[in-house]
Amino acid sequence: MLIQRSFILYSLLQNKSFDDEESVDGNRPSSAASAFKVPAPKTSGNPVNSARKPASAGGPKVGGASKEGGAGAVDEEDFIKAFTDVPSVQIYSSRELEETLNKIREILSDDKHDWDQRANALKKIRSLLVAGAAQYDCFFQHLRLLDGALKLSAKDLRSQVVREACITVAHLSTVLGNKFDHGAEAIVPTLFNLVPNSAKVMATSGCAAIRFIIRHTHVPRLIPLITSNCTSKSVPVRRRSFEFLDLLLQEWQTHSLERHAAVLVETIKKGIHDADAEARVEARKTYMGLRNHFPGEAETLYNSLEPSYQKSLQTYLKSSGSVASLPQSDRSSSSSQESLNRPFSSKWSTANPSTVAGRVSAGSSKASCLPGSLQRSRSDIDVNAAAGAKAHHAAGQSARSGRLGAGALNPGSYASLGKAALRGVASVVFSLVSAKSGDRDILILRIVCIF
Repeated sequence: MLIQRSFILYSLLQNKSFDDEESVDGNRPSSAASAFKVPAPKTSGNPVNSARKPASAGGPKVGGASKEGGAGAVDEEDFIKAFTDVPSVQIYSSRELEETLNKIREILSDDKHDWDQRANALKKIRSLLVAGAAQYDCFFQHLRLLDGALKLSAKDLRSQVVREACITVAHLSTVLGNKFDHGAEAIVPTLFNLVPNSAKVMATSGCAAIRFIIRHTHVPRLIPLITSNCTSKSVPVRRRSFEFLDLLLQEWQTHSLERHAAVLVETIKKGIHDADAEARVEARKTYMGLRNHFPGEAETLYNSLEPSYQKSLQTYLKSSGSVASLPQSDRSSSSSQESLNRPFSSKWSTANPSTVAGRVSAGSSKASCLPGSLQRSRSDIDVNAAAGAKAHHAAGQSARSGRLGAGALNPGSYASLGKAALRGVASVVFSLVSAKSGDRDILILRIVCIF
């Protein structure tokens, strides 16, 4: 009994120390029932550690940071929704608008402000656009003062700030059009720096903003900014640059491109020779747009390419159904090649109907009497076979009088015949000369069937 009571007292003391240790963490309150449980001596520390892990402040913060920094890509539809998804404001006077814009510029120009304040300031610009700020003359003056602040926001380390900056720039371009020329020219180089960013939300936000600017702000000064990035050392930048150039050639008018036609031709030529396969594909797409605006320059570019690159360009244009974009000389050669690849029956579809009918009837009636060596294969057919057949048939008719000489046949028509066919012709002609008048008709038909 004494030993048993001592053991129970020892257990109570051990459980008391265990409960006191856990009460510091605050996760597991002490209970009277736990006093009757004997904890394992070696594993008494494990429950404490396992209970403390969920209460640690580091777990949820890490998850939230990864969700923000590694968020999925954004597209133009997300931008369009975000244009108007802003707090509503009202503009009562020009003075009030100026004060608001000055405050926005002050917040965006200082990166020491909280990132949430900077993001809200960018949204405030979109709120002013929705409220009709573009109708005030003072807005454009303050907008030029915001160029530096917008560039600083697009360079921010916070992806949320960068995303809001790109959405705001895209909205400005959509609403103002060509009036946003100065701001677009200032912000486009910064947007190109976002393209190779490893964070998808930053890279895709920059690409979407550039697309909006290309669609709505048609300023020729933007062309050198895009073509210069087509020769960037970064492969993703080159791919995207040719994609943007293709969009530009589709959206812009020819008069906006005329001053930079030579630069466009040289850039596309370099793209066709690019070391990256995807960049070459994007460059081939731009050739069709160049052809629509400058047909002469496009044909000169095509003729300056090596045969292997010409063939690759032909293959792409044919696969995309744009044969009309090929140069005139290449289209004629392509048509002749297709005519050579047609079946034998289709080649004779344009010949004289009476000649074709005579050939078919004669061939069908006497095909069984011809040896296999005398039948011509399809590869032996000459382009002038139709005209040659009429001449040989006329020579056979004159042979009835017994005067058949070598000069009566056209030597040029035998150029495409094989040696076996020539020997067959010689044997039939020899038989024709020495045959009786009743057998000559059959021999003449055999000669017609050979040709």
